[in-house]
Order: sequence, then structure tokens, then C-alpha cells
Amino acid sequence: MNRANKLDVTTENGRLQWLESCLNSRVSVVWTDNRTSMISVTRRPSSGYQLRLHHMFQEAPKPIWQALVDYIQNKHTPSKQALQTYISQKQSLIRHPPSSQLSTLRLPAQGRYIDLNAIYQHLNLQYFHNRVQADITWMRTSLKRKRTSIRFGVYDRQQKLIRIHRLLDQSFVPYYFVESVVFHEMLHQLIPAIRRHGRWDNHPPAFKLAEQEYPYYQQAQKWERENLRRLLG
Repeated sequence: MNRANKLDVTTENGRLQWLESCLNSRVSVVWTDNRTSMISVTRRPSSGYQLRLHHMFQEAPKPIWQALVDYIQNKHTPSKQALQTYISQKQSLIRHPPSSQLSTLRLPAQGRYIDLNAIYQHLNLQYFHNRVQADITWMRTSLKRKRTSIRFGVYDRQQKLIRIHRLLDQSFVPYYFVESVVFHEMLHQLIPAIRRHGRWDNHPPAFKLAEQEYPYYQQAQKWERENLRRLLG
């Protein structure tokens, strides 16, 4: 039995020693109460790994800590799924914003059919390695009036807030399409607009290339073309 198997992850010191043994590196852990990013990993040659973890992981069993190590080392899909399941089970430990912030979060993330926060957390872990730090909510807008155009989502850089159009919270809208819109808005935080030819370009070449990394990008584009009139009413 190696040394890592003998260490106890239920204590702070034992957990840190276990992580350092598994990762073969210095490790520091910062506990957070973040509402949107449960796991953030940074590695520096001089100081090793810095983990920013939601406090829900303080009570995590050893298999979840092992999944975290596997995720850090290899980004294995089964490890991501185990972490996502654990986070989903611990939603009650994610604090709600104080009343002073409720005006910023104009509507809750849970819709009738779609939970935007679940989509955000999945995408952030799966594709962005928890680098995106934002809140997400539905737009406050009327669903009844007829439209000639629609903006599916918007990212407010100052508030770090993603807002998604409520028309997407309908039973006929595919889950992957809503994911593609959230993915697009999350990219805006990581790839900001640039000044080109005297004008601001919100979707520079790097953005357009990164957007296509979403695996259902082409499928989402096709669905939009075929169903835009239905969405507009």
C-alpha cells in the first residue's frame, strides 16, 4: 500500500498531504463560497497547484477527492461526471445572494424547462476548466409580443452577468441549443471585443474559432435557421 492510500482526507492536514502525494507537487487550497464556480485549478512552476474549492468539498468522501485528482491530471470524462453529480447533490450548500444583490440577478436561473445554472456549471467545468466567473439568469422580457428579431443572450462585462432570453425556456427548444447560447456568452468573458479598422469587433476571429469547439455548434446553427420563425412567433 502506498503512502497516499494511508492518508486521511477527512482532516485538513491529511487532505493536503494526500493531494500533494497524489499530484507529486506542492498544493494549496483556498475555500470559497462562490455561487457559480465550484472548482478552479491553477498551476505555477514555482508554487505548484492552487485549488479554489467550494466549501462543499470539505465533507466530500475520498472517491470524490480521487475524482478531483483525476480531473486535475487527465480531465477524464468519468471524473468530470462524478464531480458534476456531487455538486448537483450539494446544491443546498450554495449560498443564495443577499437581498441587496437581487436586483442584479433579475430572474432566477431556474426556468420552467431549463436550469441555466446547471448548464453554466456543466460548461464551465467541461470546456472552460472553471475559468469563467459570472452569474447567469433569464432576461426580464415579455413573451407575448411579436418580434422581427431576437437576441438570444447577452453578457454584461461590468456586472459579470449572463442573461438568456426567456423564449428559449420552452419545451420544443433543444437543450443543446440553449447550451450553445450559454457557451457563446461565456466566451465573451474570456475573449473580449477588439478594436479593428476603427470599430469594435465583438466576435473577432479567435472568438469565432473558439465558439465552434462546442460539439453541437453546427447542429445548433441548423436548428436556429429552421426554427427562428417559430421562436419569433
